Amino acid sequence: MDLMNALEHAREKDYKFSSGRILGSMCTSPHPIGKKAYMKFIETNLGDQELFKGTKELEKKAVGFIADLLHAPSGYTGIMTSGGTESNITALWICRELKKADEVLIPKLAHFSFEKATSLLRMKARIVEGKYMMKARDFKKMATEKTKCGVAIAGNTTFGYIDEIEDIADFCYDENIFLHVDAAFGGFVIPFLYEIPFDFRLKGVSSMSIDAHKMGVSPIPSGFLLLRKNWLKSIEVRSKCTHTKFQASLLGTRPGASAAASYAVMHYLGKEGYKKIVRRCMNVTKHLTKLLDESNIKYVKPVLNVVAIKVRDAIGISKKLKRMGWMVGFDEENGVIRVVLMPHVKKKFIEEFVKDLKKVVK
Repeated sequence: MDLMNALEHAREKDYKFSSGRILGSMCTSPHPIGKKAYMKFIETNLGDQELFKGTKELEKKAVGFIADLLHAPSGYTGIMTSGGTESNITALWICRELKKADEVLIPKLAHFSFEKATSLLRMKARIVEGKYMMKARDFKKMATEKTKCGVAIAGNTTFGYIDEIEDIADFCYDENIFLHVDAAFGGFVIPFLYEIPFDFRLKGVSSMSIDAHKMGVSPIPSGFLLLRKNWLKSIEVRSKCTHTKFQASLLGTRPGASAAASYAVMHYLGKEGYKKIVRRCMNVTKHLTKLLDESNIKYVKPVLNVVAIKVRDAIGISKKLKRMGWMVGFDEENGVIRVVLMPHVKKKFIEEFVKDLKKVVK
């Protein structure tokens, strides 16, 4: 077997977004223009900006699009990351340096990246309970005089629900608590769907993470971290071995291709293009809930394009569906399998899925 055949053989083992059978991922097929831009900039490295000044300009423009989307104030700063995990770790790292924080309030339904973050940073995670999302009253009850850092989620992984960020942010502003909002998934959905203040319009929001490689339909990896002020300085280090004197990022080498691709997709689609994508995804979401209602299958009412379907054995059901070719998410603790209605998921795929789902849940 020659090299290219070996590569093709390996790729054939992968699930393809185009098949419509990947239902549990919050990623999707990148927009074609993003793929073209990525290949054009594939050798660029944002970790050495002096060598790739044009690519750095594109990162700045992509960050600017995100800043406008999330209503960042003048004086903000931002950076591209590899995704929500890096963004969340970096945000807590900055909080620790600025506030000398040694603990953080985190919603029960927060992404597992916060477990990584608190382990790496030696911070104590204090978990705020919540059924589908975190309520402000529960966050406030958990806060003490020692609380200097908190996390809220805009579109959690299991249910797609949004924490009570407005009230939480007001409290954090009054109590001088650094609040990081993880909008890795919801950041490219909520602004085009609801008039909900969850971003920098709230004075208590200090930082935000958002992923363009999710509903932003950019190539992987394409994440962003935005900060209310230029707090990147707090983690800046001297980079003696590069042409660029300082770095303020978790990664050293950073793929410039992601910046070029994200900028290209954002520029091409614009806000109206993203609004159309979100509307299509929500239409498919409604189609799924309609089919579930007709089949008498219970689910948690969706607020974004995420549907948590209630089942008796989440792991068992997901394994049966996998044998039928469907890849769904599952949350054993909450007794649900999760379907994310990403842009690659069409109504015809959902109709096929529900037919198979009925076979394994009854």
